[in-house]
Amino acid sequence: MKALGLALLLAGAVIPGDPGAPGPEGPVVAETASHEPYKKASPEPLDFRGPGREEPEPDVDEVVIGWFGPGDPDHPEFGDYWRGAVLAVEQENAAGGYRGKPFRLVPAWSESPWKAGIVDVTRLVYERGTWAVIGGVDGTSTHLAVQLALKSHFLLLSPGSTDVTTDDANVPWLFSLPPSDEPVSLALADTVSEAASGSPFAVLASTDHDAHAALAAVLRALAAKRLSPASVVEFSAADPDFPTLAGGLLQERPRVLVVLAPSTVAGHLVAAVRRAGWAGTIVGGATLGRSGFARSAGEAAEGVLAWAPAEAGTGWGAFAETVERRWGQPPDEAAAHGYDAVRLAAAAVRRAGLNRARIRDAIRDLSPWAGVCGRVRWNARGRNDDVVRRARWTGGRLVPID
Repeated sequence: MKALGLALLLAGAVIPGDPGAPGPEGPVVAETASHEPYKKASPEPLDFRGPGREEPEPDVDEVVIGWFGPGDPDHPEFGDYWRGAVLAVEQENAAGGYRGKPFRLVPAWSESPWKAGIVDVTRLVYERGTWAVIGGVDGTSTHLAVQLALKSHFLLLSPGSTDVTTDDANVPWLFSLPPSDEPVSLALADTVSEAASGSPFAVLASTDHDAHAALAAVLRALAAKRLSPASVVEFSAADPDFPTLAGGLLQERPRVLVVLAPSTVAGHLVAAVRRAGWAGTIVGGATLGRSGFARSAGEAAEGVLAWAPAEAGTGWGAFAETVERRWGQPPDEAAAHGYDAVRLAAAAVRRAGLNRARIRDAIRDLSPWAGVCGRVRWNARGRNDDVVRRARWTGGRLVPID
């Protein structure tokens, strides 16, 4: 009953920017409020000082790791994460698992994660006895899961959240692999300044949680460089009117367009803009660097500027070859972060044993750690302290250009 009550409480949580949150409908002018917390976090690494490390290791037949994301390699938005994660589990088990016992990755997901999805994660924690949860695959699911991790004490390792406000929660159980929106936005502002050269530029952003968080970071970065967009329009990701958005862009005639939206939505939007005849420079946030964007945009992805990890890890070549041979396309950073998240969790279990508190400690102590996306270095709040480099979609591949 306690677990069920907690699940229902979390299911009713309102995450800013989700479809359940109140707000205006249709295009709106974005807010520019700062994300600065009321009280700044300590520069010292977050630690868990509570009990649990003394608990003995149980006898189990398998080591369950939860996955807060779709367990579907063909999911249009998040399937690449699962592809990398599945490959990692197969390799970890081929190497002997944990003392001869296999790792099992168990997904929990719903297209309404703030309702059914978080209930399934709660069941994983209390009924299946998961030792860690890989998730969430975006900012909304991570915000939900971190509330459960804070109350139930398990490692939450996010392969997909770039929202810096999850870090502001200061929860010692959360670690996030992708760089936050902050370094991406700083690099994006530099690119806009260079490409616009004093000419007008526009921003189109969807109203979902992650795009709105990215928009706030982008506007801060632009303001720091004394850059002001000619227009900032938010639109519904659930029911976008691509022809109207493209037509409005043609009327304004900006030189540069910044697109902030889920990968598939951004791809369809860029395709509509190109069909309408606009030929300016397009640059986007983290989601435009993922395969889902290129699949949705088709030929219109060519030349779009996005972002890639600053350095590829030493294992990238073998990883990329395996992914391309199996699924017929090169991996993106989503697949790589899904892969690295599972490998990190497995390494922590091997170091700590089957004890949730000690697994959390081990994740912190493993830094710096060599992943296929590069070296993982946790900052004080558990975010991978990485930088990004500019890249361009060329021939269906994201090619670094810096």
